[in-house]
Amino acid sequence: MRLRPGNVSPVRTLFAVLAALALGASATTTAAATPVPQVPKAKAPVPDPSGTYCSVDLSDQKTACFTTEQDLLSYESTLASVPLVAVYNWVNYQQGGGYTVYYGDRACTATTSDVEYGLPGLTHPYASNNPSGILENNTYSSVSTYTAQTCDIKLFDGANYTGASSEWIDRCTHLGGSGTGDCPSTNWYDRAGSYQLS
Repeated sequence: MRLRPGNVSPVRTLFAVLAALALGASATTTAAATPVPQVPKAKAPVPDPSGTYCSVDLSDQKTACFTTEQDLLSYESTLASVPLVAVYNWVNYQQGGGYTVYYGDRACTATTSDVEYGLPGLTHPYASNNPSGILENNTYSSVSTYTAQTCDIKLFDGANYTGASSEWIDRCTHLGGSGTGDCPSTNWYDRAGSYQLS
């Protein structure tokens, strides 16, 4: 086939197009294979025995306390257990005074005739697994159970579920004995020595 001067052979044009496509595909493959920089993961919070924001697992007796609420929340987001009850040092669930969230491996039943969990002493709940040394005897000012787990809490005056006991409480902003809402009608402010969950 004879071509006029300045004209390009259709075969050459075809090869040029194929070569360009191959280069484009190679560039795309190279770009796709380039690793994307990874954002470093945040460090896990380090427990601090002097912290007043604590987590206790009633199933495996593991405790951890932190100096900030943010560290506690970060730690709790890694737990497989379910939150059961939060106990506060101050009234009205004020976090500023510190608080402890108790966890378990299962929710409570809808009735209070069977006890799912108990904490027989609030002085040193777990001597062997309590590196934070949580001391809660006679410190509860308000309590709140987690609705999804259907638990209620019963407070006892003494250790090992002895002495006077409160009614079953779902949540109470002030344990001073007002009888308002779900609060007990007798004073349980800074009084509990043990508790049960059902």
